[in-house]
Amino acid sequence: MNKLLIIGLDGASPELIQRWKPDLPHLSKLIERGSSGTLFSTIPPRSVPAWYSFVTGANPAKLGVFGFSQRLPDKYDYTFANFTYCQAPPFWHWLEGTGVKTAVIHVPGTYPPRPLDGFLVSGWPAPTNMGNLTYTHPQELSREIDSFLGQPFEFSSPIAIEHENDHQMLAERLRILEMHGDVAAHLLQDRDWQVAMVVFSPLDRASHQFWRHMDAQHPAHDPQQSELLQNALKDVYVASDRQLGRLLTNIGENDWVIVVSDHGFGPTHRTFYLNEWLQQKGYLVLKEQDTGRVTLRSQVVAALAKPAFVLNDISPLFRRLVAPLKKRALSNFVRTEYVRVKERGLVRLNHLPVDWSRTVAYCPDESTLYLNLRGRDPQGIVEPGAEAERILNEIEQGLRQLKAPGEERELEVQVWRKEEIYSGPYLEEAPEMIIALDDFRTNVMAEMGAGALFDSNPRWSANHRPEGIMVVAGPGIRSGYKTEAQIVDMAPTVLHMLGLPVPSTMDGSVLEALFAPGSSLQRRDVQILESHIDTDQGSDLTREELAEIEKQLKDLGYLN
Repeated sequence: MNKLLIIGLDGASPELIQRWKPDLPHLSKLIERGSSGTLFSTIPPRSVPAWYSFVTGANPAKLGVFGFSQRLPDKYDYTFANFTYCQAPPFWHWLEGTGVKTAVIHVPGTYPPRPLDGFLVSGWPAPTNMGNLTYTHPQELSREIDSFLGQPFEFSSPIAIEHENDHQMLAERLRILEMHGDVAAHLLQDRDWQVAMVVFSPLDRASHQFWRHMDAQHPAHDPQQSELLQNALKDVYVASDRQLGRLLTNIGENDWVIVVSDHGFGPTHRTFYLNEWLQQKGYLVLKEQDTGRVTLRSQVVAALAKPAFVLNDISPLFRRLVAPLKKRALSNFVRTEYVRVKERGLVRLNHLPVDWSRTVAYCPDESTLYLNLRGRDPQGIVEPGAEAERILNEIEQGLRQLKAPGEERELEVQVWRKEEIYSGPYLEEAPEMIIALDDFRTNVMAEMGAGALFDSNPRWSANHRPEGIMVVAGPGIRSGYKTEAQIVDMAPTVLHMLGLPVPSTMDGSVLEALFAPGSSLQRRDVQILESHIDTDQGSDLTREELAEIEKQLKDLGYLN
């Protein structure tokens, strides 16, 4: 049978692909011989739910995952999304029993690994691999990869994005990309497979950090710095194209290849702290006038506690000894004060004394707004229906009056209500409102303690946009065809290409316009398979694992 190779370039932007096309020979050749266009992401365009939607063909309300953070039921707290929370089955689930061997490598959100007929190497976010983490199926493959590399496999760079470490991080992005490429190339050459999906994520990190150097109109553009770094992002695109070329050697002219991104990118000019605004407007109320900002008390407690937290980071024995103490009130108080100081006062609501008896609305994760609904939330005070709608309208009207610091114009505001964009058994758990400001040029973040509504010097110089890329080439695919598609369309299209029916729970449609007239792909009718969505709760990781994932997300800027 035909092989199918899917290559994901996390965050690849159509605008930059077009600009640098002459320097991307492998991708350019695929665009010329196949069909290509814009692939629209989930709303908001966040990597984990977007990749889940890609592999399942389902929207986030069928996945049960809406962002990096995962709200815990019946609590005002969150954990971090992992593969156990993804309730819709990925496309390779439907290949079970067909004899088709599947390879899944570095796909974001696939930790902890699930069994499949083939092999899987989890993608980030995941706990740090110290040489003992099981991040693959089958389990023994984890140690085989570590042995092949001569070091423990790394999901992402351990170094955080900072304002002044761009030179260092360019080398880091290229190092991780090379490592991930080495693993993928080795496994695809060494093991049996018919369908493979590989995702390279360093392009996403590079876009967050290096955009300002190539964009002379960016408010953070520094001509002196940019003289040396103006090609930094382009260098990562070129290196990603080189890795794509390595993988293409594993397929022939009679095989299919799909190249996609989960979202695109565009410039970031500032950060807006939604919870600070909600507090100013009276929708969010804290006890004791506690704003989460660093106080003298916080500094003293944090200084005394710091040695214990350092030991907790580096010593498994210490973590085991103190584990029984970690859920006690004193422990939670100390951790909250330590986090405040460590994060320069920027903390999330689960570290703050929120007065839920008076709080109407809150933001637990970037770009999202929840109402404190009666019947859903533990101390909900907002009545669903007319009252909820009135408050949402009020909040939307207030946001539309926002002005960026030093500017007279009001920020452009895009608002989506959950019923407009989601459907499925997890709709009730979805945020009531998704918010984008200034065509995504203003990040909407959840932290409090900034002391102001806006930060005009964010760590990121670019952030996600809904417009990603899609390229499909191979037998039966139209040549030179241009189109647009939704990210949920890809899984049903993949199954149809493989001659399998499309599960009825998938939201996407088979992209029949890609198929050449008269080809077997075009002549074959789309078959539908009756299916259902599971509603099991996901399982949480250990506290230590969650802390490691939280560090990854903070290092990358997804949590301030």
